Amino acid sequence: MIEMRKTQEAGKTPAQITVSMIDQDLKDGVNKTEMAVKYGIKPWEVDEMFKHPFLKGRRPARKRVLSFSFVDDMTNEPIIDPNQVTLEQAIDEAIETVEEVKDQMQETQEAITDMLSPTEFETPEETIAKLNSTDDDELELPSFEDTLDLVKEQQEEELDMDDDTFEL
Repeated sequence: MIEMRKTQEAGKTPAQITVSMIDQDLKDGVNKTEMAVKYGIKPWEVDEMFKHPFLKGRRPARKRVLSFSFVDDMTNEPIIDPNQVTLEQAIDEAIETVEEVKDQMQETQEAITDMLSPTEFETPEETIAKLNSTDDDELELPSFEDTLDLVKEQQEEELDMDDDTFEL
């Protein structure tokens, strides 16, 4: 239950006033004029205390007193958020995601293997082995004369195409 705030009574000035004492007074809702009365000091001395970096700009907490007595009659039932996920649910969801990705990777691997096998008589392993092998017999570099002949043929084709076009 919340207690009503009492008026400050004039007190004896303590030998030492600490920042934590002033902080507690602010939390209790004691303002500067009430602090001056409580500690029996002058208002300008209170202003000097509030120049401390921890107290600078601080204000007393406002505690409002209810006009009725508010009692908690609820049992100690835990409040359950319907959107909250349990650890087990998160683990199950992660496992499902990993399994889906694994299945997708297997499907992709099968599709790549199918693409690499050019004939139905060759197994994918044979195709991959064939692509990875470096047989010198299969790779034959063209001779210089063959290259010149190919260049001449391409030039003749370009000239033939130029003759077929006309301007309007």
